[in-house]
Amino acid sequence: MFFVFAVISAGIAFSRARATGCNGYLWAFIAAVVFVGTGLSFTFGFSLFLEVGREFWNWSEGVIENYSIIGAILSVIASFGTTWLILRKFNKVPEKTFTEPPLPPIFERKD
Repeated sequence: MFFVFAVISAGIAFSRARATGCNGYLWAFIAAVVFVGTGLSFTFGFSLFLEVGREFWNWSEGVIENYSIIGAILSVIASFGTTWLILRKFNKVPEKTFTEPPLPPIFERKD
């Protein structure tokens, strides 16, 4: 299910990037990698925290089974948060400003 959310975030990033004139494939790849990377690193960090607690603070053996679902939910929330930060870039529609043409050159006469 986690990778399904990554594909959905890539699809959203692709469509928003195309709408603003950016490279859709690049931003879809970035969104998917950030989603998966955040989820994996957060899961690893939470698991490491549980293992340190088990070793140094004498937590029970069942702490990993009891709190692993909380770690998974927090991991998905963190992944959505980082993907949301990336997608905020595309909320602003680029303004097309038209500049005036430069003034014509002024030639000085030397007599």
